[in-house]
Amino acid sequence: MDFEQIIPLYLLIPTALLWFFIHSKGSHIEDLFSAEVLEKISLNRHKTTTKTRLKLLLISLMLLLLALSQPTLKEGEIKLNKHLSDIVVAIDMSKSMLANDIYPNRFEFSKNKLLTNLDKVLDSRVAILGFANQSFLISPLTDDLSSLKFLIKNLRLDSISLTGTSIGSILKSANGLFDANSTKQLLLLTDGGEGEDFSNEIDFANEHDIQVFIYDVSTQQGSSIHTETGILEDINGNLVIVKENLAIKQLSKKTNGKYLKFSLNNDDLSNFINKFKTLSSQKNTTIIQKRQLFYYPLILALLLLFMAFFSLPKKS
Repeated sequence: MDFEQIIPLYLLIPTALLWFFIHSKGSHIEDLFSAEVLEKISLNRHKTTTKTRLKLLLISLMLLLLALSQPTLKEGEIKLNKHLSDIVVAIDMSKSMLANDIYPNRFEFSKNKLLTNLDKVLDSRVAILGFANQSFLISPLTDDLSSLKFLIKNLRLDSISLTGTSIGSILKSANGLFDANSTKQLLLLTDGGEGEDFSNEIDFANEHDIQVFIYDVSTQQGSSIHTETGILEDINGNLVIVKENLAIKQLSKKTNGKYLKFSLNNDDLSNFINKFKTLSSQKNTTIIQKRQLFYYPLILALLLLFMAFFSLPKKS
């Protein structure tokens, strides 16, 4: 037997001590109460003695405290297989995502893809991260798609001055969002950055069982980067041209993930997600069945209270 509430059980101790005191000092019960109280509880015209009636009241109180402690009896366990489908979506927010080789630019295209495809992602919790040379949380895992869409819609790059693309930082951040027993699936919406060697990122992903899925938003011809202050140039005054980085494919290939190049198909991203999330694992969930027992001491307490108060002497 278990108890949901412990504090009422502590109150049983002074109540039991009082009952024992009354039991052992029955002949001097008058010393415990004033004359007015004794007059009300006296049973001059009944067979029930004052001592017995006080005992009934205290036993009733103890039973009420026992009922308040909510005793339960464990009846067994039910094991359920719960399908997990937790997905962490990371949006590249580095300056290269301002390239306009994809209209209106890579970043806005990625946002629009998410906004139009989130409703088509079935039975999933989704978390949103942003990253450049460091990562930051936009939303933890949730199935509230309306809130997610609101946050995504209001993402802006004009207030962010981060350069570079750190895949390692996003892997570490994503790993902290997943449940211990879920399949770890990370979707990157990125242009691939400028890195050519992803061996460290691949090792980290495999060590922590993270599958990396990549939605590549870049083109072979590339584009210059248009910022609020003009077109981005390097330190020598040359235009910075950002092209596709096919080396990023290795990150998905060697982590049991998938790679998809962007397209103008409205459903390509949701189809991509729904296809790879079927690889999600199952988690065994145990539900403990308990039977509530509080009504037994409660009914008995009410019965004893009725007996105690029913024995009050009638006023003449």
